[in-house]
Amino acid sequence: MKIIIAGAGAVGTHLAKLLSREKQDIVLMDEDEDKLGRIDSNFDLMTVCASPTSIEGLESAGVAGADLFIGVTPEEVEI
Repeated sequence: MKIIIAGAGAVGTHLAKLLSREKQDIVLMDEDEDKLGRIDSNFDLMTVCASPTSIEGLESAGVAGADLFIGVTPEEVEI
């Protein structure tokens, strides 16, 4: 199952770690490269440095082919 998680904060990172251990196809996206860099090297998942509120960011994460999209950003973002 392909799962995209938007937000590499505490909740998003925890979900990504748990689901990657279950051999799911995980994509973690966030605008903060430092957050993504810390998790990318330790777990079997793909990271995308992009905004989950932009069409280009969602396309680069492969949202069209995702089975599940989880949004766990720390702040509400107005579009």
